[in-house]
Amino acid sequence: MRIGGLQPVTLLDYPKKLAAIIFTVGCNMRCPFCYNPSLVLPKFIEKIPVIDESETLRFLKKRKRYLDGVVIGGGEPTLQPDLIKFCRQLKKINYAIKLDTNGSLPEVLEKLINSRLIDYIAMDLKSSLKNYSQVVGLEIDPANIKKSIALIMKSGLPYEFRTTLVRYLHTYDDIEDIAKLIKGANKYFLQGFRRQTDLVDQDFNGRSFPLKTMIEFKNMAGKYVKVCEVR
Repeated sequence: MRIGGLQPVTLLDYPKKLAAIIFTVGCNMRCPFCYNPSLVLPKFIEKIPVIDESETLRFLKKRKRYLDGVVIGGGEPTLQPDLIKFCRQLKKINYAIKLDTNGSLPEVLEKLINSRLIDYIAMDLKSSLKNYSQVVGLEIDPANIKKSIALIMKSGLPYEFRTTLVRYLHTYDDIEDIAKLIKGANKYFLQGFRRQTDLVDQDFNGRSFPLKTMIEFKNMAGKYVKVCEVR
């Protein structure tokens, strides 16, 4: 595992659990509004110190009496060739595992689900399928996104879908198309874009939507899913 960051504790990222967060290195998308350029762009990845996997596991073993779970995010974790092996190691320590993913590699997701190596899934839905590649900055096969959605919804695991909404990138129709795509989903979160100093695209001029508009999006999307919230 190429680990670029380790947050010792979080109360927010794994529902109802005290967890640590592991940030993996590398991503197959280039969302301009992404605030983790050091884990995404090769020019930054070359400069960040990679945290030793065995050192990470030793730390998590010591912290087990205090922590309930581990969140694996990134970057995009499913790009890591030894993700499954790493999850098995965490399971030996008896950790619950939450996976944060962009859903672009459903074959990896399917292996993790079938092997019962993950306990919670959060998938980012970047846009409507027709605008997906445009929003993420690279060519993405929409069929893979649809397959991952189906796998997650049929997995029997707790899960959530989420979309970061940015003016100039997303429209009302985009959000409705996404909501229809995940019709019947348990949870769908709409996240407001927050301007960061460090973004994948430093020249990105996107802005957040007003709260009133976010609530309008929520009310519309809520017609298609069981729970829709703004956060």
